[in-house]
Amino acid sequence: MKIYADNKEVSSNQGSNEQIWEEIFSKKEWGKYPSESVIRFIARNLYNVKDRNSIKILELGLGTGANLWFCAREGFKVSGIEWSKTGVERFKARMQDEKLSTQIEQIEIGDYLEKLDNFKDESFDAWIDSYSLAYNDFEKTKQIIQKAIKKLKIGGKFFSLTPSLYNEGFKEEANLGYHLVKPVSGSDAFTGVIRYCDEGDLRKLYEGEGYKITSIKIHIQKDLEKQLNELYIIEGERYE
Repeated sequence: MKIYADNKEVSSNQGSNEQIWEEIFSKKEWGKYPSESVIRFIARNLYNVKDRNSIKILELGLGTGANLWFCAREGFKVSGIEWSKTGVERFKARMQDEKLSTQIEQIEIGDYLEKLDNFKDESFDAWIDSYSLAYNDFEKTKQIIQKAIKKLKIGGKFFSLTPSLYNEGFKEEANLGYHLVKPVSGSDAFTGVIRYCDEGDLRKLYEGEGYKITSIKIHIQKDLEKQLNELYIIEGERYE
């Protein structure tokens, strides 16, 4: 297994997104630490609670578990859904090695839309998505978010990190569907079919009956010659 590799070195980019990510996770190391935006979201919303062990966090697309590892290490209970069996195995092994397994409540392997039904409604204080929902088409993403919102307690928070149309590699392919691309350049290259967003998409996806966006920030990465990435950082809450 490679410690570091570009995805094009380890991915055939063939098959379903599930198959592609299983291939990636089985052939290379993945990030072990959360992004600053995830850390800030958790700190801002949950660090001041009196009993962190009573706080439950759900991740949609846990990957190899960097975000949930961080949340568990900070004393929160964690649950997640991931379609890669290898990703889940690596997460559980790390949690066991670091004696954090008692912080895991429920892990499901499979499709979010299906597996969300296995979680109790109004049982989570927050859910997070770090780029994973983008690997679903627009309509399915909307359905997943609506279902995930029901898993939040009233007042519960949500976080999502998703790419904009200005990411390197975006070149819409009409045969794939609305804002869907299978990029071969940029940071998303060789990771399957991904959905990019504009601001109008965000409003349609992350706002609905009983839930709203509370913040949208933009993270831009450039070099001296061109823009490489533009990511939306969305935060919101369930209010009824």
